[in-house]
Amino acid sequence: MNKEKLEALAKDLRKEEPRSAYETLAGHQMAARTLDKCRASLLGWQGDFKFGCPMDREFFEESGLDMDEFRDFVATGASDAEVEHWVQEHANTPH
Repeated sequence: MNKEKLEALAKDLRKEEPRSAYETLAGHQMAARTLDKCRASLLGWQGDFKFGCPMDREFFEESGLDMDEFRDFVATGASDAEVEHWVQEHANTPH
């Protein structure tokens, strides 16, 4: 895990909300919000938000992405653009 990069990118969900479920990333609703929760959970900053909640699982099911693979990639400190590219490459739906 690249903690330094994650800390620079992550929202502290103990103090602020993750992005809206309607904000898209790689053409997927819920993806940006899921990314915010994933980064925060890796750092222990998730507050009342839970990575892997039913909404997140819906995103993973619809996209065909594996939640653990997504978390592992995000843990590298990947930027939003890098995560977007990864989702585009790995999702089973064209976007």
